[in-house]
Amino acid sequence: GQACMAMKKTEEALIAYEKALGLDGESKAFKKECDKVKKQLEKERQEEIERKEKAEQEKEKEMEDSKNKKIAPPPKKIVSNVNNNVKEEKKNDTTKTITTTTNDKGSSEFSKSDHVRGYKIVNGKKTSFFHHEQTEEEKRLIGDIAPKRIDPSQLPSASNNEPTKLDANATGTGMGSSKTSAWNKAGTWEEKDVSEWAIKSLKEKLMQCSYALPEGSPDPNATVQVTDVQKLISAKVAGGTAHASVATVRGKKRYIFEFIVCAHWEMTLGDGKKCKGQMTFLDIDGTHEMGEGYDISDYTVESDTPASAKYILERFVRDGGLRGSIEKAMDEWIELFRETY
Repeated sequence: GQACMAMKKTEEALIAYEKALGLDGESKAFKKECDKVKKQLEKERQEEIERKEKAEQEKEKEMEDSKNKKIAPPPKKIVSNVNNNVKEEKKNDTTKTITTTTNDKGSSEFSKSDHVRGYKIVNGKKTSFFHHEQTEEEKRLIGDIAPKRIDPSQLPSASNNEPTKLDANATGTGMGSSKTSAWNKAGTWEEKDVSEWAIKSLKEKLMQCSYALPEGSPDPNATVQVTDVQKLISAKVAGGTAHASVATVRGKKRYIFEFIVCAHWEMTLGDGKKCKGQMTFLDIDGTHEMGEGYDISDYTVESDTPASAKYILERFVRDGGLRGSIEKAMDEWIELFRETY
């Protein structure tokens, strides 16, 4: 579906997403994309109808103009009655020229034969037409703009030569406070990139996720935990998409972030056997409401996993248990993000 949308094949993309919904009708991601494609298809159809109507109106206008257009009469031929004597007299006049002498090479003044376009005479000298001489009034308004020597005695004195450290939490000095930076007096958009901190802190949170199967489950002695977190790559690096920043607009903060997380997990069954796999969490961004959960994709289990453990993994890893622990850790990280900045 995404490939068809990239090639602007909206109808084919809609068919692909509808087939995907037929296979997995509970997927929020598929429903979201399907609705988006339907809106795009409706928009394209409406634009096509408007385009046809516009073309028909232009065609009708051209036909109307062609009917109302009048054919201009051919120009009348003017017959000249000038006799040969007048022609001869005109010919003699055009041959008369005024002879002039050019100035010396070192002269700065124009002669009658010099080409003066783009130049003018200022104080007896030839200069560019755009040259401007300041008037006395302009000189008075500008005043004295010559460089002046700085007197060391007028400089502010200091007890030492060490730089003074600014308090980032002081009013109007940095993103640590509710105010904007000192330079941002108007309170316009100001954004600070915190992607490096966000990636590190989120990974630490997720690496602590684990889950022990409760009493009454098919294997109460089994435990599962996250062993690795991938795809948390900064957008500044080629192929990365992770980004987090804090924006301040008119004294109000906005927390902007976008992540894709691939969690690798390992379950140890009661008999000591191990099962491994991974699942990817999509759309971890600032528009998400905490407590709603997150969509997952690419849930896979390694091929050497016992067949008897399939039900346990689906119930306590894919649909609950470890998944719930990871989703809780993500919500806690959002709270930490807001408290820190």
